[in-house]
This record gives sequence, structure tokens and C-alpha cells, in this order.
Amino acid sequence: MKPFYLSCFMLALLLLTSSAEMMEVMRDNNGRCAAVMDPDGCNLSSCRQRCLQQKNGNGVCLANLKGGSYQCVCYVNC
Repeated sequence: MKPFYLSCFMLALLLLTSSAEMMEVMRDNNGRCAAVMDPDGCNLSSCRQRCLQQKNGNGVCLANLKGGSYQCVCYVNC
């Protein structure tokens, strides 16, 4: 019975982590998706470079409404 509960726990954990990843990507009406690369701060040159290397997109610094600082957001074609 113990392996059954362990597998249920692992499945629930997997579902929670996958849904958390999906919430970070936002889609607009133009077919562009935005993913927050770094919510805790933004250096424009490193944000652009990281976004281009990791997601082949355009990185920009946007105001973080929750923290008051800037965050690195990567725009890519969906």
C-alpha cells in the first residue's frame, strides 16, 4: 500500500510543478508569448542576451508590479 501512496504523491507533485511552469508564459492576440526570465531584477543587455540564447526571443525589462523593481521578460513567437 505504501508504494501506491508514494506514486500518488509523486503524480500530484508533477502536476503542481507543471502547472506552475505554464502560468509563467503569457500569450497575446498577435501570436507572441511572454515568459518572465528573472522576476527579481533586470539588466537590459544580459536580459536580451539570455533570452536570445535560451529561447531565441527578444528580452526586455518591464516594471514588476508585485515588487516595485524591474523584471526580465522574454517575448517569443508561440
